[in-house]
Amino acid sequence: MTEAAVAATGGSVIPLPKRLGETLRRRQDWVRRVQWIFVAIYLVLLLAPVVWPAIGADGGRRLALVVELIFWGVWWPGVLLATLLFGQVWCGLLCPDGTVSEFLSRRGRGGKIPAALRWSGWPVLLVIFLWAGEHALDAHRSPVATLGFLGLASLAAWVTGYLLYRGKRVWCRYLCPVAGVFSLLARCAFLHFRVDRDAWDSTRPLPGQAVDCPLLLDVRRLRGNEKCSMCGRCSGHRQAVALSLRPPGSEIAAMTEKDARYRDTFAICFVLIGLGYAVSHGVPLGGLPRSAAVFLAAGVIGALIAIQLLAAAGGRPRQAALLSHGLIPLAGCGLLAGALDQTADILDRLQWSVQVPSGLSRLVVGTGIVGSMAVGRKLIGTIVAGTARRAAAFLLFGTTVALLVVLYFGCLC
Repeated sequence: MTEAAVAATGGSVIPLPKRLGETLRRRQDWVRRVQWIFVAIYLVLLLAPVVWPAIGADGGRRLALVVELIFWGVWWPGVLLATLLFGQVWCGLLCPDGTVSEFLSRRGRGGKIPAALRWSGWPVLLVIFLWAGEHALDAHRSPVATLGFLGLASLAAWVTGYLLYRGKRVWCRYLCPVAGVFSLLARCAFLHFRVDRDAWDSTRPLPGQAVDCPLLLDVRRLRGNEKCSMCGRCSGHRQAVALSLRPPGSEIAAMTEKDARYRDTFAICFVLIGLGYAVSHGVPLGGLPRSAAVFLAAGVIGALIAIQLLAAAGGRPRQAALLSHGLIPLAGCGLLAGALDQTADILDRLQWSVQVPSGLSRLVVGTGIVGSMAVGRKLIGTIVAGTARRAAAFLLFGTTVALLVVLYFGCLC
């Protein structure tokens, strides 16, 4: 039925995103089936190269390369792209660790969450350990090391699920190493679950219709994608929650100084940009151990970015913290470009005819440049008064973007 026909009958057209959200809520049985398929695939990929010695040395190396391609050449860039475009859909719908953790939580001890576990810095601290350790050991090239790093993280997620709370994803909310990165990238997405506070407050919930949020979020106060895992379980609640479209980057552009947190600025400058660059693109620091080179590069790059942002904000730390969020689109695209380069490297070692298009990484970084400059301009408009001062701040912000462009494009040449 066309929109005009529906309107003529007194009805209304339900937008496609809203219908998709409602489908996710109604068909959680299908979602769970898909989730367990991914759990099975994940375990096979993780264990097969390690526990299948009968295929022989040459076959074992080939299998290890194929698994490396799936994990780091397809899965990792795919998740980064999906998060930038759609929010944390991987986390809420497909992540094996989240699936098993929640399953065990429904049947586990249901213990109280310790106060120390609620510290917001755990995801950033753990991703530093994970990325730096993986890069130092070149773990993605070794099936045993991959099993060690990913397997240890999975085991920690499963144990956390069994021990803490009942039927929720405590690991995903408070401890998951990549959650801090994904929560930043998801702010760029053009999909989100929009909450109508007026509708929420004016509608009484029916008995037994509380929101089953696996991340223990206060859905009523949900304003963006920072924590939302896009699972769809809250869709339609109180006729106030709906999956909706929005302009890409609009969540960042709408931020104010009170939304800016210094821990997020640290994560953006030193982890998402500094450490992300070091582990994705490599660092030309000969003579130093790999771990030392990674931390040195991350520290230097992060410090340079922070200083330039502070200058663009006129020396005001809170405004600089807000402005740092304008770099998320470019930082996320730079991370994705590094992942695509890794894909090309694995394909080259496999000697397959399939290749990553040579200009794809440059296109990705170029998209990030446009996104960051557009969002940065809007943020500067909220923190700087006066045309001349805004122009100067935008110029300084542009030099920060230019520094990242030199770094990223220098590695893509």
